[in-house]
Amino acid sequence: MQKAPTTKASDMRGNLPFKLKILMIAILPIILASTLTSWVIHIGANRLIEIETSLIEQRILTFRQKELENYASLALTAIDHEYSHAQVPSQDAKQAVIRILNNLNYGNDGYFFAYDRSGTSLVNAPTPELIGANLWYIKDKDGKFIIQGLMKQAINGGGFFTYRWNKPSTKTETQKLSYATYLPKWGWMLGTGLYLDDIEQQVVAFRSDMLKEIRKAETVLFLVALLAVVVTAIAIAAVNYNEHKLADVRLKALTRRIVDVQEEERKRVSHDLHDGINQLLVSVRHRVELAREQLGDPVKAKQLLTKSMAILDTSIADVRRMSKALHPSALDNIGLAVAVRELAKDFEESTRITTRVKTDPIGDRIEETAKIAIYRVLQEALTNIARHSKASHVDISLTIDDTLNKVTLQIADNGIGLKNPDQVPHPDGLGLRNMAERMESHGGTMSIRNGNHGGVELIAHMPQI
Repeated sequence: MQKAPTTKASDMRGNLPFKLKILMIAILPIILASTLTSWVIHIGANRLIEIETSLIEQRILTFRQKELENYASLALTAIDHEYSHAQVPSQDAKQAVIRILNNLNYGNDGYFFAYDRSGTSLVNAPTPELIGANLWYIKDKDGKFIIQGLMKQAINGGGFFTYRWNKPSTKTETQKLSYATYLPKWGWMLGTGLYLDDIEQQVVAFRSDMLKEIRKAETVLFLVALLAVVVTAIAIAAVNYNEHKLADVRLKALTRRIVDVQEEERKRVSHDLHDGINQLLVSVRHRVELAREQLGDPVKAKQLLTKSMAILDTSIADVRRMSKALHPSALDNIGLAVAVRELAKDFEESTRITTRVKTDPIGDRIEETAKIAIYRVLQEALTNIARHSKASHVDISLTIDDTLNKVTLQIADNGIGLKNPDQVPHPDGLGLRNMAERMESHGGTMSIRNGNHGGVELIAHMPQI
């Protein structure tokens, strides 16, 4: 069984249409830049969220600590008339303070608690079953001695202590922050606290809001990048469409022009055949008939035949001229250098413009099609000189430069030159543009400029094989 041919990735890449390559070159930087920007924004936003969340949590905690201190201060104020005015520890005063503290509460889970120096619970409104119980050695899930930690902060002048405790509203053990102060005259620790799950909920809500905003920003950035990609693709497609349309228009115009030139050439050849060779051949036929009628008079017959021979020579010359114009057969027979000299000689004879030629033997340094291209460029250049330059002298050189590995054709005249040195051929014309395209089709180059001493200078370079 024969294996199915496989297509290599490199072949696929090499066969990508030029339009797709341009599209990828235009769009890929946008995609890469957008991706990199999104990644940087995502990393920076997450870091900012962590920092802001930490700051918000710290601010809320600081606010709640200040709030606990204020609540403790209010409680001390509420019991001050019982605690401060009692000269000695009075059971009645203590009971009054306990009642006051049990009745003090705030929010859903805000209450006050009190313990004596041994850790016995004195005040705890949400859990009255703990009253009278000694909780000195009670620990939370983290292994912290709760009452001992609170008592230590209270004796040291009042402070905060974090531990885990049952939340009255949910009946679940939750992280709690308490503030404890000390009543030295009675040896009591008085405190209040708040549960930190509320802070966690606020922080989570804040983080969620920030994440939503970040996601919105990332979505907007993605949409902007997508819009840029779409706009770029549409712009490239529009430019490509316009280029295609313009190229089609130019191609149609060029095709029409080529057809017109072909028709003009056929018409010219037809006129040359009809008005030139045909008339000459008719004249020869007429004279031959006369000569046949004058066979009895050898002198007249000879004159007629001699004139007919001269007309035939003219016809032969016209045929050669037409053949040479249609195809430079001299290239096939005598080589490019000699063909250039013959073309220059014919040009000088037909235009009376002095033509000086310098040629090097080209041999096989360039291809035959390249030789034809150089010959046609010279033909077109001489035609332009005859029509437009008003020159009286032309220099033609065909030289070889083995150092640069090229053959150079240089044509210079002493005519009126270019009105604008930077002028370009008319887009509908085939003269100069055809000359340049002939050279470029073989890897060569052509330039036209005003000469240093007037006139126009054409330089064409053709690479050697």
